[in-house]
Amino acid sequence: MSEQTKNIITGIAIAVFLIFIIIRIIHIRQKKNITKMYRRKDILTNREYGFYKKLKPIADKHGLQIFTKVRLADLIEPKDKSNSSLWWERFNKIKSKHIDFALADYDTNIVMLIELDDTSHSRADRQERDSFVNEVLKNTEYTLIRTYGDTEEIKKHL
Repeated sequence: MSEQTKNIITGIAIAVFLIFIIIRIIHIRQKKNITKMYRRKDILTNREYGFYKKLKPIADKHGLQIFTKVRLADLIEPKDKSNSSLWWERFNKIKSKHIDFALADYDTNIVMLIELDDTSHSRADRQERDSFVNEVLKNTEYTLIRTYGDTEEIKKHL
């Protein structure tokens, strides 16, 4: 191999290496800017906020606080930690689900959980999710009220 050929190959290798470095730097910089790719949003939808306003006087009358969008995994946890893979399987079923409203006393003891349902709850996938949530909360001795916006059932249970 001639000296000139070696120089060309070396030049190409250096150029490829530099291109790789440049691409890597651009990629790292783009990752750092990911924090600017979000926008603020309200914690409650308009419908949830309307229900919250109906629920607030009831909670106040009974000396209760309202917590919104409480993660199911903050209310319950899998029982058996001895089988790690089974524990994680069970945890994964609850980690991304939330309950719309929780009523709690001023020591933060949950008195009641409330799901504000809408027409999406007639879909098969939602019915399966709702059935699971209903059963697991019943088995963990929580009171869960499902409503389409009416507060009468809540008043009955307080």
